[in-house]
Amino acid sequence: MSQIDMPLFPLPQQKQIWAVGGCKGGTGKTIVTVSLGILLSRLGHRVVLIDTDLGGANLHTCAGIRYPAKTISDFLLKKTNSLEDLLTETSIENLKIISGANDSLTIANLPHVQKLKLIHHIRRLPADYIILDLGAGTSFNVLDIFLMADSGIVVITPEPTSVENVYRFIKSAILRKISNYLSDLKYNDILKEAVASKENGPLKSIRDLVEKINRIDSSISASLEEKISSFYPKVIINQVRANDNMMLGMSIKDIANKYLGVNLDYVGYIPYDETVHESVKKFKPLIIEYPNCSVSLCMSLTLKKLLNGKEPLRGIDAGQII
Repeated sequence: MSQIDMPLFPLPQQKQIWAVGGCKGGTGKTIVTVSLGILLSRLGHRVVLIDTDLGGANLHTCAGIRYPAKTISDFLLKKTNSLEDLLTETSIENLKIISGANDSLTIANLPHVQKLKLIHHIRRLPADYIILDLGAGTSFNVLDIFLMADSGIVVITPEPTSVENVYRFIKSAILRKISNYLSDLKYNDILKEAVASKENGPLKSIRDLVEKINRIDSSISASLEEKISSFYPKVIINQVRANDNMMLGMSIKDIANKYLGVNLDYVGYIPYDETVHESVKKFKPLIIEYPNCSVSLCMSLTLKKLLNGKEPLRGIDAGQII
């Protein structure tokens, strides 16, 4: 088990950590994060939202907080020893946030030890659900925080650049997971040898990589396959404008399975709606300001899928959008 995967202390049975990412900026990750948080809090759960975009934080804006008095910078710069000190109340019952850092280049590029400390303290927060709003890109900071979550959620828009970037993000994440696992076993050289080997031609998929690793050392094959199969990200298509956009999730699911050996779960789509822009301008959370808009209703159905349909959605008439 890699350092990133391994819990650093016993976890409460009910606690869940979700990470919302997607490589490309502007896909709506933050709106999704805040919306899921509000909906979960309405179900009676204690929810904490954390802005882990360490270079361009804006979760507080979408949550209706103009000027956060405390940010994650205070923890990373050792002004406080606990993330709990940074919890900020919102206008929504059961919902708190930790605002992100946007004032330091060094914070945006965390050393490995500091990153592990941050992950350790995230796990300790008193909450039923912790939702992490990730930054763009495929840096090790972003990937490792995505991989530490119980559920990784990828938000994309129906544009060629977004689709290309999400494939790159998922590929980078699974390679990082494999690398962390082999490094933990002190098998760092195996991955390098498998990637560099020209035997049977260039690597075309993650399956090719696993097969080469297996030929180098078959003793870790089964455990490596298990590690890969445990990677099961969720996909949300945002800003849908046409019916064919909705089918994009299934296409990405098929491509990821074929070339990466990764099983994706397409959990929902969100239509394009001008109310999103309006809510941000008003510094009002979308779900609160426009509870019956198409985005709010589709977010409710998406949450139901994320929860596997186990919890009722109060006050939502799902039939309105089916």
